[in-house]
Amino acid sequence: MVKRRSTAVPLMLAFASMALCPTALLSGCGRQPSQTARVQPPDERVAVMLTDAQGVVVTVEGRPERIVSAAPTVTEILFALGVGERVVAVTDHCNYPPEASALDRIGGWWTPSTERVLAAQPDLVISSRGNPPDFINAVRSADIPVFTTDPQTLDDIFAAIRHIGVLIGESEAGEELVTQMKARLEAVAAQIEDVPAQARPTVFMVLQVVPLWTAGAGTFQDDAMRAAGGRNIAADVEGFGAHGIESLLAKDPDLLLLSTMDDDPERMKREVRATSGLRHLSAVKSGRMIVLEADPIMRPGPRTVEAVEAMAAAFYPERFGTPH
Repeated sequence: MVKRRSTAVPLMLAFASMALCPTALLSGCGRQPSQTARVQPPDERVAVMLTDAQGVVVTVEGRPERIVSAAPTVTEILFALGVGERVVAVTDHCNYPPEASALDRIGGWWTPSTERVLAAQPDLVISSRGNPPDFINAVRSADIPVFTTDPQTLDDIFAAIRHIGVLIGESEAGEELVTQMKARLEAVAAQIEDVPAQARPTVFMVLQVVPLWTAGAGTFQDDAMRAAGGRNIAADVEGFGAHGIESLLAKDPDLLLLSTMDDDPERMKREVRATSGLRHLSAVKSGRMIVLEADPIMRPGPRTVEAVEAMAAAFYPERFGTPH
């Protein structure tokens, strides 16, 4: 049985929801603090101490066998690390991998139930930005370790995977997963390394049509666009934010990046075409609108690499073939 204990050293954190609900991002995007760990070999492992994204020092004693995931990104990371059998409950929004659908639910990502979490008798809860502070505090008050993640860039995603691996006693699996992801990104980079910077397509990612929201510098979406060989014309925006239509018309990007909505691949296209101003963009007139599967480009986790590969195939079809 894992002994539960957490030590809190809170720092200031700007609480905000993730890009799945862009308007909620008005509260700001916090950066993930540097994280350190003291780890013993598996056979001698007594305790692990990690500083999470809130600046809280979380102590986990022993090997957590009952893990609650309080965010879809966390669930995807845990299953990718091969510990799905140790996950005992997830949120209503955790829809990947399919095996997660059989697990008990703790409520919505933004509205998790403390009572349901406690009923799951977890040794560890892993949360993310988007979970209410009151929920996190209530679980910690029950003497259950809560580790919060907040990856904002590709490097942050790699760090979060490593930290979760260390925390659950699977550091080798964490390193292996990061290595695999980086190898796939390097394969994309190798295919386009000879394309001059100014010859790379200019792109704009539409997170929300009305009001118009996008992903700027300091986001993993911006990193992903660049990794795929695109030039994000909203790189002058810091984080997630509103973007003026007149400014967008003046920049007139080569391509628009959209995402699926409510399992309807064409919905965002219809919204863009129905919006005065946006319909005058060259990319809209010529049909150069790329629809990406929402979750890989919105969830900072293992499938972010899939989004990079899909974008690269759309940007350079002659080099990668037709995107799936």
